[in-house]
Amino acid sequence: MSRDIYEGITTRFIEQLQKGTVPWQRPWSGVQNLVSRKPYRGINSLILGGSEFQSPYWISFKQAKDLGGTIRQGEKATPVIYYKLFEKRDDQGNLVLGSNGHPTRIPFIRWSNVFNLDQTEGIQPPSQALPQNDIQPIEKAASIVREAKLCPIRETGFVAAYSPQEDVIRMPAQKTFRSPEAYYQTLFHEMTHATGHASRLDREGITQPVKFGSERYSKEELIAELGASFLANEAGILNKVEFENSAAYLASWIERLKNDPKMIFTSSSQAQRSTDLILGVELKESLSAETQAPALPKEEAVLAQQTIGKPSKGPRISL
Repeated sequence: MSRDIYEGITTRFIEQLQKGTVPWQRPWSGVQNLVSRKPYRGINSLILGGSEFQSPYWISFKQAKDLGGTIRQGEKATPVIYYKLFEKRDDQGNLVLGSNGHPTRIPFIRWSNVFNLDQTEGIQPPSQALPQNDIQPIEKAASIVREAKLCPIRETGFVAAYSPQEDVIRMPAQKTFRSPEAYYQTLFHEMTHATGHASRLDREGITQPVKFGSERYSKEELIAELGASFLANEAGILNKVEFENSAAYLASWIERLKNDPKMIFTSSSQAQRSTDLILGVELKESLSAETQAPALPKEEAVLAQQTIGKPSKGPRISL
């Protein structure tokens, strides 16, 4: 791919916004790699889940070949993003150890191309058994809130907000919302903000002074938007939430993404970490995990945001 990967993928999101579609407000089934059967996460779930293909399965060119299949002539690939971790060494070639005594790992963002199963020939699609889930979506949403180890949630007033100083979420009464789904979508937004508290993920959009409309404010709001969508999709209510996307709302996000092509990458990564924290998913750094984003120290996360490379073979961790 000759163009900058950040701008290329961000352009896809902008094109959808210009059509009146907000990618992170669209429900998506569990997009996954056909071979590993591991689900894609973070921005990759948005990139692949927002496609027009019917199959949830994706595969690389090599994987298709190994399975005895081919990619149809003229089909275009879709990029997915992942981290590749390198152990940091000093000028003498010695490993640099962190404060915990373990080797310091520096993440670099890489990308690779995948194709949807609908774009292939000669590969038998796997049988898709319908998931057995007796839990109703609203019950699932309530369970996510109940089991999350965050801060107190108080029903008061008519404004939904999270207070970092008090570490409290304030919500209007559920009966004041148009639907239970709308209530939980809003609550998930505020819960995502709450994950940024200094005692949790220590996110600067929450722990540092933020001016309304500033770049830091916009990024934190995008993190909360994405986190709420990830959680709503997990609960199965995203397709039942009625979004009112005004022209001004869409234009605002288009402008922000144009000004900062990296925003959707870093925000979706932070939103995935927030979602994992709320759901109680343990984050582990693993060079062999294809779908798990590492919980990176701040100084390493900066490097991940600033570096981009060509497709690369080797161990990787997807966003």
